[in-house]
Amino acid sequence: MGTVRLILANPDSPALSNHLPAALRAGLESAQIPALDGLRAFSVLLVIFYHHNYPVPGDLGVLVFFVLSGFLITWLLLKEQAKHGDISLRLFYIRRSLRIFPAFYVYWFLVVGLFLATGKPVMPWGQVWASFFYFTNYYQAINGHLSSALSHTWSLGVEEQFYLLWPVALIALLRRQADLARWLMVAIGAIWVWRAVLEFAIGVPEVWVYESFDARADHLLIGCLLAVALYRGVAPRLFAWLCCHPLMPIPTLALLIGEVVWSYGHSWSSRSFQFALRPLLVAVLMVQWIAFSRTPGWNWLNWKWLVYLGKISYSAYLYQQIAPAFARPLTSLAPAWPPVVIDLPVTIALAYASYRVIEKPFLKIKDRFGQRGSSITVAQTTCPS
Repeated sequence: MGTVRLILANPDSPALSNHLPAALRAGLESAQIPALDGLRAFSVLLVIFYHHNYPVPGDLGVLVFFVLSGFLITWLLLKEQAKHGDISLRLFYIRRSLRIFPAFYVYWFLVVGLFLATGKPVMPWGQVWASFFYFTNYYQAINGHLSSALSHTWSLGVEEQFYLLWPVALIALLRRQADLARWLMVAIGAIWVWRAVLEFAIGVPEVWVYESFDARADHLLIGCLLAVALYRGVAPRLFAWLCCHPLMPIPTLALLIGEVVWSYGHSWSSRSFQFALRPLLVAVLMVQWIAFSRTPGWNWLNWKWLVYLGKISYSAYLYQQIAPAFARPLTSLAPAWPPVVIDLPVTIALAYASYRVIEKPFLKIKDRFGQRGSSITVAQTTCPS
């Protein structure tokens, strides 16, 4: 089969970018797309505060990272296709492995080693080995969600399964010169139907709908669809309307927050409804924040501390699960303080150490051996939850 080649005057710029609003186009053409690290930081904070029993939507934080991952991976693969005429699966998997595995497996061996060294009961060995092979999502979908120092790795399993399948599917679709946007919309619709069947016809446990790849893949695919639409210039009038004024993100945020609050107030609110609407609103908000992140009122999305928290959010998510154990000697000195006041700085300190000592050296190796002599920047896309 032949190779599809997209000819661009400037192959590092998005195809058909002139169809996009100027502010959105400028954000997408930046070396580092603005606002996304800020969004990533807020997402991991939602997860951390949720795990400290605050009434915040930790599940929304997970969902945001799924949409982000689908968007960024597809965006970068389309840029590679445009620049080189094809997509290298070998280099893609090298990049992903060097980005994800080192920090995770250091965390995994630390957790298991600490439990064994202290003589404390280790979590079920099935869960331990499922997490090692990035299969926690299906292990817990079948056996139930038992909270432990490794139970949160279910979302990493969802992402790894996406990384395994999507590049192959994308290459096949490109070679057939398929309409990517149409194929993605069909796939997303099929998952919506399948999730409703799981929830209402088969009646699977809620944990299956929440953690299995087959019931959550549409969140990643919505991110993929967003990348394709922006890159290929699909629905330019829609993006022009969404980005017509800096106040436009406010109703999007209001709808998202309103749906979250409403779902908490209605125990019968189905995951099928939540999981169809929320990623769409997140995708819209991403577009608007990229467009307006340099505009007064939204430029706080690029505050340095927020951006840095977004950069270390992968390790922050890994270690937030065990940070309370490391912080316990400090929390005992101030029992009247909310635990999160101490746990959060400890989580950030552990994440900082992981990022500097483990992630950054491997990122340098990735940049050296995982590229094709191009200027493509591989941003963090790992879901920190």
